[in-house]
Amino acid sequence: MKRYQKTMFYPIMGFLILLCFSGCKKYLDEKPDQQLATIETTEDMQALLDYYLKMNFNDPGVANSCTDDYYVTNEVFNARTEQDRNLYLWKAENNFAPLSLHWASSFETIYICNAILDAIARNGNRITPLDKVKHIAAQSRFHRARAFLNVIGIWTKAYDPTSAPSDLGIPLRLDADFNKISFRASLAESYNQVLNDLKATIADLPVKDISATRPSKGAAYGLLSRTYLQMRDYVQAGRYADSALQIQKTLMDFNTLNASANFPVAQQNAEVLFDSQAVATATGSQARALINPELYNLYAANDLRKTIFFRTNGNAYIFKGYYAGAASIFNGVATDELLLTRAECLVRQNRVTEALADLNLLLLNRYRKGTFSPYTGLTQAALLALIKVERRKELLFRTLRWGDIKRWNAEGDGIVLSRTVNGEKTILEPNSLRYALPLPEDIIALSGMQQNPK
Repeated sequence: MKRYQKTMFYPIMGFLILLCFSGCKKYLDEKPDQQLATIETTEDMQALLDYYLKMNFNDPGVANSCTDDYYVTNEVFNARTEQDRNLYLWKAENNFAPLSLHWASSFETIYICNAILDAIARNGNRITPLDKVKHIAAQSRFHRARAFLNVIGIWTKAYDPTSAPSDLGIPLRLDADFNKISFRASLAESYNQVLNDLKATIADLPVKDISATRPSKGAAYGLLSRTYLQMRDYVQAGRYADSALQIQKTLMDFNTLNASANFPVAQQNAEVLFDSQAVATATGSQARALINPELYNLYAANDLRKTIFFRTNGNAYIFKGYYAGAASIFNGVATDELLLTRAECLVRQNRVTEALADLNLLLLNRYRKGTFSPYTGLTQAALLALIKVERRKELLFRTLRWGDIKRWNAEGDGIVLSRTVNGEKTILEPNSLRYALPLPEDIIALSGMQQNPK
């Protein structure tokens, strides 16, 4: 197994979160080896996993901030910190303020999961019932995999199967002992850890749980599909999307939504298999992020997403179609994403008729009733191009566009991003090294972790 430069891990904030978490019955005392040794019951463990604000509501929203779906005015840009401005313009350094939670929050989640898994490993024979222990272990691995995948999507380059064994990945923390030396794994190892964690959950997760805030089989299949899609393994991505859709395939009919509402799409609506949300960056918040006119103009007049997703803000538009019922970035698993993933994977296998069926099913529920004419007779190339456009139109502000651009550019799409601020234009070329964002400098300084190349 190839390793990179040694690093000391930095999960201090995660440890404090555990100490302060009042939902657990017992104090989580710091031991000399800094492991949590007092998580002993399934009630303790489930309480930690059900801590919504930490486990479901604190993902990094950085990927949204780097896309071509929005822009900010000169006034907004000039009022931001240097780090916020650098991130917006894809600068090669100083994109994150010291103690930025965009990195730390993911590893806090990972630390919680590792503390639970360590407790099970130490006390598994004494904790009952066994099926509950297995369920809790599966939930922990699901959340850990999801956090790893979020970090991979932001701080690594596009996956290339030929170079992934040597490309820089992420630090894979697999236990809660943060005295241990850590290494930055390869990109291949990083993705394989996500896949292994998710596959290990399938047998012990319920088909559906009591709430979409808890992991389920459908959610795990959905995340496996998303992971394989980022890896450009379109056979496996399509298979796992299909497995998730066999469990839940409901679509909202946008004709039934109130387009005049501030947030027409409800949280945990009929499409949501797993509910999680990400924290917006300073430029990516709803009030500041103005919709790219080129994106807005992709929607036909009879496409209900034009009024469900957007509202005017002066002479521009802002997004209101969050699957969160509020101005919060939904990045969970939903059937619309799964349908589009399955359609893309099918068409890449030249199964055009099946891919058309998925795309038409989605759009029949997005256009004004009686106005949509299903697509027919498209070539494989034309349908793939259309599905890519529909992914952009349907899945905006879900942290997915950044990964789509990276993988499509790796396949030769040549998507060029640009932003103009104060009369100066900044270009992000396809396959630029800056698609792997620089790690926060305070993490590098503290740990000695290897920085991404510029």
